[in-house]
Amino acid sequence: MKTRGNSMKLTFILVTMTAILLTLFPVSPFISNAEAASIVVDGDSSDWAGIPAISTNSGTARVLKASHDDVNLYLLVEGSGLSTTMGSFWLNTDGNASTGYQAYGWGTTGIEWLLENQSLYRYSGDGSSWNWDWSSTLSSSQYVRTSSTIEAAIPLSTLGLTVGSTVNIGYLDNNSNVNRLPAQNQSLPVYTINERSPGGNMIEFYPPELNDPLNNPFKGWAPSAKSTSYPQDHRLVYVGVTWKELEPTKGSYDFDAIEAANHFSYWQSRGVKVVLRFILDSPTGVPHRDIPDWLYNDMVSLGQSPGTAYQDATGGMGAGNNTGFSPNYSSDYLIARHKLAIEAIAAHYNTPDSPIAFVQIGSLGHWAEFHTWPYVGPNGESNYTGAFPPNSISNQYIQHYIDAFAAQEDHTQLLIRRSVELAKNNNKGLILGMYNDVFGDQPSFDSEWGWYTGTQNGYWDDIGQQQPNHANFWDTRVSGGEFYGGAYGMNAALTTGSGFNETLRQTELSKPSWLGPNAPASLSLGNPLQGNMNILKKRMGYHFVVNKAAYPQANNGSTLDVSIHVENKGVQHFPFNWPVEIQLRSGGTIVARQSTSADLRTWRTGMHTVSGSISTSTLPSGTYELAIAILDPSTNRPGVDLANTDRLADGAYKLGTWTK
Repeated sequence: MKTRGNSMKLTFILVTMTAILLTLFPVSPFISNAEAASIVVDGDSSDWAGIPAISTNSGTARVLKASHDDVNLYLLVEGSGLSTTMGSFWLNTDGNASTGYQAYGWGTTGIEWLLENQSLYRYSGDGSSWNWDWSSTLSSSQYVRTSSTIEAAIPLSTLGLTVGSTVNIGYLDNNSNVNRLPAQNQSLPVYTINERSPGGNMIEFYPPELNDPLNNPFKGWAPSAKSTSYPQDHRLVYVGVTWKELEPTKGSYDFDAIEAANHFSYWQSRGVKVVLRFILDSPTGVPHRDIPDWLYNDMVSLGQSPGTAYQDATGGMGAGNNTGFSPNYSSDYLIARHKLAIEAIAAHYNTPDSPIAFVQIGSLGHWAEFHTWPYVGPNGESNYTGAFPPNSISNQYIQHYIDAFAAQEDHTQLLIRRSVELAKNNNKGLILGMYNDVFGDQPSFDSEWGWYTGTQNGYWDDIGQQQPNHANFWDTRVSGGEFYGGAYGMNAALTTGSGFNETLRQTELSKPSWLGPNAPASLSLGNPLQGNMNILKKRMGYHFVVNKAAYPQANNGSTLDVSIHVENKGVQHFPFNWPVEIQLRSGGTIVARQSTSADLRTWRTGMHTVSGSISTSTLPSGTYELAIAILDPSTNRPGVDLANTDRLADGAYKLGTWTK
């Protein structure tokens, strides 16, 4: 039990008063900073209860918290198997990430202070040199460490922190690349000193969390757009468009027919966006061509081979998927016409409210999956189902997409199936996302030739070319894909046991936001796989939870300063820069609003802080609702659900009440 000198009598009185108050009034998620418990550095973290984490991670170092009083900045790390010989806190205290030491593993940090074990050091180098000046050694009442808890109290005066100051905080356990808070490649969370100022008359509101998967934009299932009857909620659909469908007549692009066949109007009315793939070769069970007849005839007239008709007899392509036509990708005429087709698609859908959220760079290979497999026929024939082009040719097709869509990243983003040089180095400075069409299959993920291994390490492709890596692309772009193996593979990947364990492992590693068209949207609600589907859908992409809002209890000048802690419990960031807004409402009407500087594209897994100041000078005296909303720029209305219970009718979320 913790003791605080002669405070036991006062504690008894406070407990008694609290019991009386709880009898008279219901439990509230509001807590005043003036009433918050003080911190005693003794290795017992019970006095940190109710203080939200500013960063979380899996593994050894799991939770990072910060608090303060008038004297000290308090730091807490909780975990399992923490080192008892080496641990370090890293502090950016001047609010400038470009000054100070650039600590490895977190991106730009700008560290001024290092607390290594009990020794506090001030940085004196040039940003990269390891030059530190010893400042002080914390006493046993300022620093305690066990294998599960680390507590520290650093004087605010030493760090140069005052009311209103901010500090970015990180923790590194035993110099590990993995055991750190926040996780590797994330930004250091920020803590604001005025949030817990005793006597500062602040209100803290802890919104209840909603522990359900949410039907949010740009994540979850992406079934085929051709059906409109899916029992499971989804906000994406997959549209595969063959060249013959797009351009049945030379120079005439039939978007009306494509949109009618794929129910674009229906999906747009329900806020469902499209994942688009352009296809030149989609194998079926009957002879056919997916390039337009006029294109085929023009190539013949020009004396160019139009391509290879195939009917795979090896069984490698699967029953019903073994017959089609592989175009001559090296044809300069086909390349030129392909460029025009991609430009037409990009121009047609270049609107702020574009129905297309993601374009998969396809075009090449069977199903536009960047392969013409199998390559060897039953009698040793080479290029049995068509020849796949070398980099010098395939790069031209990829470049068509980059040139056409590079300026549309605010509403439409590009993804590619396999890592190539153009995925990260191209004339537009564009970084491509990636998608995995065999998600859930372990060999196709981990093997030397596998999708994940190749993405992280580079690989030798199917025609003997060495391709570079595109490691950690998910830090700035979206990851997608679909389940492997049709219905069989999808069910195996969602079945409890080794299948679902593998799916969760691949989710943590490759961080997909969506899966489709082979996805479980057509399964009935409450089916035997529903529980695992919900777990996966909740973890995929982003999943935002408001943990805490802090603001003054009553009027304090002409502005209301608000600080909100939001945790992303998903594996991926939000793909677009949608504004985050803080609002004051009266009778359901927004009477004051402030757009914050938050950039959802940087909100990877972990804690994030939203701060804003709402002008209140013209508001009449009264009590107002405080709310937060993520706005869809095309409608200027709330467009993203948070995993909290206090959802308002228009999709914003209540954070408490404020009185002027």
